[in-house]
Amino acid sequence: MNRPTLRLVVVVTSSTALLDVNKTPSLLRAISGLREHWPTLPLTVCVSEGTASDVTQLLERKRVIHELIVCAVNSPNEIAVALLAESQSYDGLIFHDASRPFTTSELNERLTTAFMTADAVRPAIPFTETLKVVEPRGVIRETIDRTKVRRISTPEIIRTSAIDPKGKRSGWFVPLKKSAVTAHVEGNPEGLRINSVSDRDLLESFLHWKQTFS
Repeated sequence: MNRPTLRLVVVVTSSTALLDVNKTPSLLRAISGLREHWPTLPLTVCVSEGTASDVTQLLERKRVIHELIVCAVNSPNEIAVALLAESQSYDGLIFHDASRPFTTSELNERLTTAFMTADAVRPAIPFTETLKVVEPRGVIRETIDRTKVRRISTPEIIRTSAIDPKGKRSGWFVPLKKSAVTAHVEGNPEGLRINSVSDRDLLESFLHWKQTFS
């Protein structure tokens, strides 16, 4: 079986992608993690109008070879339309959130293997915290069964033929056709998303602990 032709797509979903993690912006770490496993694939960076200037300056300063697409990065439909116009020659797109600075070659290999028999695949890890449904007045209505919940992260590998730019089946970076076969692989705990400076500090502490005791 021929290996699928793939394209890297790093999406800057938030300005937190520009925060330094151990002195390197999350965006650059995210790209570097992908490049360790897919060193030769073409790279597209999707940004909103609000972050386009800062992202462009950073990538040009670091001489990162890329294509830049400006679109509504929080709209799966708009991302799909923007990418499909230029991605018909690719079998699949590898989406990664630039605010998730870390991935591993082991994870990326699991994703690549799973993609051979699925239309869309991404990492997931068990959810171990207690989840409560709370009403507006602060009254706890129910406890959610944690065995039915997973922490979803990226990268996502999605077959271009499974993307429906007008579809409503999202939850992924782009809407999927109803017939799309989806799969999940075991994720890594370091695949955390940076939503704030506090999240960045927590991730740095986690990495320092891991390096110290590895």
